Amino acid sequence: MKNYLSIQAKAWILFAVSISIVIGLIISITFYLYQDLYLSNETDRLKQQTESLQEAYLNLSQEEFQERVAWTVDESPVQAVVNNDPMMLGAALPLDEPGDELMINQEEREQLLNGNSVTIIRDHENLNSRILGIAAPVGQEGFLDAIILLYRPVAEVNDAFYQIAPIVAGIGLVFLFILFILMQRVQQQYLAPLVDLEKGAKKLAEGKYETEISLTVKNELSRLANAFQFLASSLAAEDEKKRSFIQNISHELRTPLSYIKGYSELLHEANVNEEPELYKEYSSIIYKEANRMNRLVDQLISLTKLEQVSVESMDLSPLVLSEILNEAAKNTEVKRRNKNQVLHAEIVDDLIVAGEEDRLLQVFINLLDNASSYTQEGGNIKIRTFDGKTNAIVEIEDNGAGINKADIPRLTERFYRGEKSRARGKGGVGIGLSIVSQIIKLHNGTMSFESEAGKGTKVTVSIPLYTDETEN
Repeated sequence: MKNYLSIQAKAWILFAVSISIVIGLIISITFYLYQDLYLSNETDRLKQQTESLQEAYLNLSQEEFQERVAWTVDESPVQAVVNNDPMMLGAALPLDEPGDELMINQEEREQLLNGNSVTIIRDHENLNSRILGIAAPVGQEGFLDAIILLYRPVAEVNDAFYQIAPIVAGIGLVFLFILFILMQRVQQQYLAPLVDLEKGAKKLAEGKYETEISLTVKNELSRLANAFQFLASSLAAEDEKKRSFIQNISHELRTPLSYIKGYSELLHEANVNEEPELYKEYSSIIYKEANRMNRLVDQLISLTKLEQVSVESMDLSPLVLSEILNEAAKNTEVKRRNKNQVLHAEIVDDLIVAGEEDRLLQVFINLLDNASSYTQEGGNIKIRTFDGKTNAIVEIEDNGAGINKADIPRLTERFYRGEKSRARGKGGVGIGLSIVSQIIKLHNGTMSFESEAGKGTKVTVSIPLYTDETEN
C-alpha cells in the first residue's frame, strides 16, 4: 500500500513553500524598488538638474552660472563638471578633482555632438565606485559650446537605499511572523483535531464503538466530532441489536430443534405397531416444531426483503379498503371461532387507499391474529374505519391482556416480546409486528398503539387515500 504524507506534514511543507515565496517576493520587491524606482528617480532628478543648468548656461552670465552650479552641488548630493574647452570637448571630460578623468566613449561623444544627453552608469576606476551621471551638451546654432556633467557615485545611492532596506526587511519579518502565528493557529484549530478524528475513525473501523471523540476546539471540526460520536453511538446500538438478534434467533431455533431432535430419537426407538398413539403424538410434535421453524425463516426472509425495498419502488394501486379488511377477517375467523370470540366490524365501504394488496392483507391478518391470540376465550374484537380526509384510519381493538406501557415503544423491534414466556406460548417469535411496521412505512403510513395491562389494546393504522397524484 502506498504511503502518503500526513496532512500535518503537507501543511508544514506548504508553510515552508509559502515562506520561500514570501522571501522571494521581498527580494524581488526590493530589487524592483532599487532598480526600477530608486535609480530611475535619481536619474530623472539628475536630468532635471542638468536641464536647469543647460538653461542657466545659455541665459545667465558665467559668474551667475557658476553660482548656480555651486548651489546645485551644495543642495544635492551630486558632483558637477562643466567643460567648455574646445580642445577637450572631442576627447575627454575632466572631473572636478585634478588627475581624475571620466573618459566618454566614441558613441557617447557622437550623441553629445548631435545635441543629445547621455546617461552614464558604469564603474569608475579612480573613484573605485560605480557612478550614475547625466552628460548634457550646450550649444547654439549647431555648435557645441560646453558639456555639463552631473553625477554621483552609486554607492551613495545604495547608502540612501540601505536606509530604507531595514524597513523593508522588518516588514517582511513581521509578515513571516504573522504567517507563522496563523500556521500555528491552523495547527491547533484544524490539523491536530483532524489527526484526532482520524485516530477515532480508525478505532470505529476496528469495532471499538465505545471510543470517545472529544475536541476542545469550537469550529466545524467540533461539529464533525459530535457527528462521529453520534455515529459511534448509533453503531454501538446497532451492534447491540445485531448481537441481540443473533442470540434471539439462536434461541428461537434451538427450542424447535431440540424438540425435533429429542422426539426424533424417541420416534426412532418406538415400535409403530405396539405404540401407534405414541408414534402419532411424536410425529405431530415434530411436524409442529418444523412448521414453527419454517414460519420463523419465512418471516426473517420477508423482513429482510422488505428492508431492501424503497418507497419509490412500491407499485401502489387503488384498493378498496373494506374488501381487504373483510378478507383479513375471513382468514382469521377459524382462530376466533375456536376461542368463541366475537368480531364487531364498523367498516366504511367507499374508502380507496393507495397500496399493494398482498402486503396490506398481510398487515391486517397479522394484527387481527395478534388481537385474537392475546384475547381470552369469549372476548371481543372491534375493527373500525374512518375517513381522515387525506388518510384512511383503521382501528383494531380488543379487550384482552393488554401491554405494559413500558413495552409499547419497543413492540416493532425484532424478537421483542414484553412477556416472553406468554408470547412463546401464543406461538409468536416477535417478528410479525416488525414486518407490519415496515410494510406500513413503505405505504407512507403510520401505526400507533394504545394499551394498558389487563385492559386490552388498540392499534391505529393510517394509510394515505388514493388520488390522481398517487398514480402520477
